[in-house]
Amino acid sequence: MTSQQLQLILGMAFVTYLPRVLPLLVLSNRSIPDKVSKWMSFIPVSIFSALIFSDIFFWKNQFNINPIINIKLLPSILVFFVAYKTKNLLLSMVFGITAITLMVYLV
Repeated sequence: MTSQQLQLILGMAFVTYLPRVLPLLVLSNRSIPDKVSKWMSFIPVSIFSALIFSDIFFWKNQFNINPIINIKLLPSILVFFVAYKTKNLLLSMVFGITAITLMVYLV
């Protein structure tokens, strides 16, 4: 391993570690306002939505909202309603896997 590679690894570790530790050090002795805390609670849901929406709405490398052609759209809509009604992550996940499996095998 050359010194340049070592410097690169250490630099990447520093850049990765810094954004995690810095907010912890700055905010550890302070109370976060309720509005900011509530706003931060939506970050995981937003990230998850951004990750799955592109997979749901793009079928065969094209944006498609036709549930007859895009077989992932109908199970996604059903899972949305199951998740909304039950608010149970495990049940929603099992229902979604079952629904998409059935759609893939039936279509």
